[in-house]
Amino acid sequence: MVTDDDLILRCGVDPEAFRELVRRYQGKIYGFLVHMAGHDAADDLFQEMWLRVFKTGARYESRNRASSWLFQIARNLAINYLTRSGRPAVAVSDEILDTVADPAPEPPIAMESGEIKARITVALARLPLDQREVFLLREMGGLSFKDIAGELDIPLGTALSRMNYALKKLKVLLGGDYA
Repeated sequence: MVTDDDLILRCGVDPEAFRELVRRYQGKIYGFLVHMAGHDAADDLFQEMWLRVFKTGARYESRNRASSWLFQIARNLAINYLTRSGRPAVAVSDEILDTVADPAPEPPIAMESGEIKARITVALARLPLDQREVFLLREMGGLSFKDIAGELDIPLGTALSRMNYALKKLKVLLGGDYA
């Protein structure tokens, strides 16, 4: 199997390598961007992120894991967007509208799944940005706490405590049902 590092290094000259890299990470990175910056911005940020990977992949140095590098690009774009736009991170009402199930009748399991997704999305949007980003990098990005600390340029203990606070707050926000 071709490694992520190899795909990144080849993506600027090998369209198939680029497609494979996108296939491996598109869901996680898009979800991360939605939770960081909202649905309205996620599409543009997602495209910009992959454009940067395409343009700079040949200069990639595998000091860290490939996933850390990819999520760092996505994170930087999201933070820059939020700073430039002056918008708060994720508009809760938009998230609710985008995640609530269609009005058409659905089986009970699908309806419950839509309700759970909406509640989790709202709870994530209510986390402070520093806690949300550690939570998302860990849970969606699959990064280790060491990698998260390195990418955010914070001590390992800070990354761990932000995750701890995020989990406690999510438990309260979700009423203990899902945490």
